[in-house]
Amino acid sequence: MDKSGFLEKVREGAELIKMHIELGHTIRIISHRDADGITAGAILAKAIAREGGNFHLSIVKQLSEDLITELANEKQKIYVFSDLGSGSIKLIEKHLSDASVVIADHHPPEDGEIKNDNHILVNPTQFGADSVRDLSGSGVAYFVAREINEKNRDLSYLALVGAVGDMQEIDGQFHGMNLDIIEDAKELDLIEIRKEIRLYGRETRKLYQMLAYATNPEIPEITGDERKAIEFLRAKGFDPDMYYWQLREEEKKRFNDLIVIHLIKHGAGKEVIDRIIGDVVLIKVYKEGDPRHEAREFATLLNATGRLNAGTLGVAICLGDDDAFKAALKLVDEYKKEQIEARKYLIQNWNSSVIEKENVYVFYAGKNIKDTLVGIAANIAISSRLASPEKPVIILADSEEDESLVKGSARTTERALAKGYHLGEALRKVAEIIGGEGGGHAIAAGIRFPKDKLEEFAELINKALEEQTNGN
Repeated sequence: MDKSGFLEKVREGAELIKMHIELGHTIRIISHRDADGITAGAILAKAIAREGGNFHLSIVKQLSEDLITELANEKQKIYVFSDLGSGSIKLIEKHLSDASVVIADHHPPEDGEIKNDNHILVNPTQFGADSVRDLSGSGVAYFVAREINEKNRDLSYLALVGAVGDMQEIDGQFHGMNLDIIEDAKELDLIEIRKEIRLYGRETRKLYQMLAYATNPEIPEITGDERKAIEFLRAKGFDPDMYYWQLREEEKKRFNDLIVIHLIKHGAGKEVIDRIIGDVVLIKVYKEGDPRHEAREFATLLNATGRLNAGTLGVAICLGDDDAFKAALKLVDEYKKEQIEARKYLIQNWNSSVIEKENVYVFYAGKNIKDTLVGIAANIAISSRLASPEKPVIILADSEEDESLVKGSARTTERALAKGYHLGEALRKVAEIIGGEGGGHAIAAGIRFPKDKLEEFAELINKALEEQTNGN
């Protein structure tokens, strides 16, 4: 990656924002509603506020032409898009031509080039970065904020929460410019990176809950059954009611080894074993037992606010609002219940409803899985071994916003990517054929398209993916 080239583009974006702050203009921020986008928006908002600037921040599900038209009608002098925008360059150029624009994003640009002199694309993929592992949207926002003012280095831990939410360390360790952010955070003694088990619930789930509700990966013969989890732990000499963070170091090591051995005995692949123990980000700003102390739980908290249409609550948490934090804790419970119900529906209906092609699994859930959970459901299908890790999974659900549309998310594994698959490119190609919108990363992507094209979709996506493997 050309780091110096990227940082020069960061400087251009930061300078444009600073100019508008000095002119007294409101900085209009639009950010994505997942943990990466929420932390990105919070970082930029905090940086602007510290300079004495005014901002107006919206957390959105996606950029559509209608939304961009609404933004244009606000007649703002500058718009900053974070963790989105690279897939909507033509629309931004068309409707916001009279305004300054900064797109601070990590998704690969998909439709056109920046031609307006007052529009700047700050995107590491243009400088050789891998969008999935080298830098997330919050990471891009962090470098812009750091360029605005060095004192914003104290926001580095938020960028790491966003990176974890974006699964930048899916293989168990951080890469690329995420390592620069880690160094900044360590220098300020904001974080500690530990090699620990990477199951959700280090801070807030008792050990038996950690195992019984594990989804990434699932624990064979234990996930989904609290009684079995309790019996398993007691048989191995652990108190099921303890929390992982309460264990002594030697107990943590024994627990880690126990889970790894159990997975190996039940046929878990190398990819699963390699990532189950890895980098865990502990945030020293918060005490142990607080979900904000561990980056994965913090990110889940933020994801819950975004998926339940309360993303600005997530931003408030990032900015230190304790009342917002207390309100969000209730949302997490609802969010987790929805995930459990989605898993249950998948397992009960997979064999009867999945369409399995040579290169893909397609599962249409209708209204039985929320369209906000299709990405999580696709991950569950892989981690629960409903699907082979050798080919991608696409989960489709009815759109909650438009009954004539379906929304889908595609997920796959590093093993499948080695065959030449690129989910973002495949979905974008199919979307163009059936009158939808699609795109994303190689390993994770999304699509929306008319419901009456469902029957065509499975054949078209299978063909698009087959062409990729033949090309490889």
